[in-house]
Amino acid sequence: LEDVESKESLDFAKAANEACLNALGDPKTSGTGTYDRVLEALESDDRIPHVKKYGRDDDGQDIMFNFWKDGNNPKGLWRRTTLSSYRTDDPKWKTVLDLDELARKDGISWVWKGSSALPRARDPMSNNGQRVTRTLLSLSRGGADATYLKEFDLLTEDFVPPEEGGFTLPEAKTRASYRSRDVLSIGSNFGPDSLTDSGYLRTVR
Repeated sequence: LEDVESKESLDFAKAANEACLNALGDPKTSGTGTYDRVLEALESDDRIPHVKKYGRDDDGQDIMFNFWKDGNNPKGLWRRTTLSSYRTDDPKWKTVLDLDELARKDGISWVWKGSSALPRARDPMSNNGQRVTRTLLSLSRGGADATYLKEFDLLTEDFVPPEEGGFTLPEAKTRASYRSRDVLSIGSNFGPDSLTDSGYLRTVR
């Protein structure tokens, strides 16, 4: 599978899918109800929203971020709340980025691939290490392995325009992290010998 888009690789994946369906049955048509039960569980509001801390707000409250998908938001919402609200039975969430809305706006079927925050200790704008102010968002077209990286401002809750110094990396199987507010460590396609045979990063620069 070194060449993941070759006819041989695609035929292998198709044959493996068919073998699985022949052995287990198509969950959409088998009559077992498995597909509907799994979908209901995945879209249930009873799921525990997993959160990640992004510092503290001006009131000293811990800021918790969560990425959430459900039937009304199939691509997902990136949202935040405070730790005290999160501990209640009905947390009050504020949407920071609506991926379905972004997909409609850009005309691209964006799929969330995660975020990589600027460490507070490396950020002179973090109010003495109190709050995360910037992050790199990884978005892919239709769920592809290759992603676009876009810098996001957590104070304005919007993307940082390139003309204002915001980081924007083109589509590739890229990994990146902050060395400082203005410098990134990047693994991507830099030309010959920078990628493995399967197209993943070999070097970090």
